[in-house]
Amino acid sequence: MLTSFFGKSKPIHFLILGVVIVLSFIWTLFARSAENFNLSNFLISALLIGVTVLSAIVLDFLVSKNYLTKTNTYAIFFYSGFLLMLPIIFLDSNVLLANVFLLLALRRIMSFRNDNNSEKKIFDAALWVSVASLFYFWSLLFFIPLYLALIQKPNVTFKQMLIPPIGLLAVFIINTAYQLLVNDSFGWIFEWHQPISVDFSAYNAFEVLMPATLLMGFLVWTGFYRLKQLHLVSLKEKTNYILVMIVALTTLVIAACGSEKTGAELLFVLSPTAIMFANFIEGGPQDGFAKKDQSEFWFKEILLWAVAVLSIIFLLL
Repeated sequence: MLTSFFGKSKPIHFLILGVVIVLSFIWTLFARSAENFNLSNFLISALLIGVTVLSAIVLDFLVSKNYLTKTNTYAIFFYSGFLLMLPIIFLDSNVLLANVFLLLALRRIMSFRNDNNSEKKIFDAALWVSVASLFYFWSLLFFIPLYLALIQKPNVTFKQMLIPPIGLLAVFIINTAYQLLVNDSFGWIFEWHQPISVDFSAYNAFEVLMPATLLMGFLVWTGFYRLKQLHLVSLKEKTNYILVMIVALTTLVIAACGSEKTGAELLFVLSPTAIMFANFIEGGPQDGFAKKDQSEFWFKEILLWAVAVLSIIFLLL
């Protein structure tokens, strides 16, 4: 039973999902771009495989550290499954890099309510968002949940509100200096901004349209479920509970604002969707809902199997 297996958090779960991600990445590379494969591409691909696995590790860390789910691995199970459904993601290095930096930023943002080392956390979050924008300009919209979390932070000061722009400025200055030294040019500034594209023709392809439709369906479904459960959440947990929904909306806008729509931009939406889906699956007391409501147990079991099976099907298309 997948609900029982991933309903706990054990090293074997991370090993299995990590191997699945690595093998899926390699399969996609050879299936879609084998003719361009050489030593240079091999090294870059190895780096991107590491980045992709790292994103799952960071997601699990921020989920467990901030108690966004119970003690289980549902979140990274869904994250890995959604990744496999859209293998086009593995071919977009900019999106992969931007996503892992946004996850690192989110890890810091979720810890704002802990008042220790506040200035450092705020600066780190702003720094990671700014670095992500170098690979995907519209990652800058992640400053929205950053500031909303900052406003909700206990004992926030005006000085702390000024830290995010300083983080952005630091990245801007460092990258400008690097570009001057390496390319002797300020040209990156003009290439940094990406126009918004409304060309969704890539979504006409079945292998992109179906996973995207499923992902959006899961996002809307779990979003309504989350709103329905909002009144049951304790006051202590409510801030991060709402913040996850804000992050989901923000990442959806980030994906929609991209200059090129290939389906890979949906990677930004996977993390908050995986967290909310995990919350839905663990909705009842984990040790008792199977006995109290067999239909609910089997419904959730079927959902997990559906994600597992569909991820393999879409990967092989």
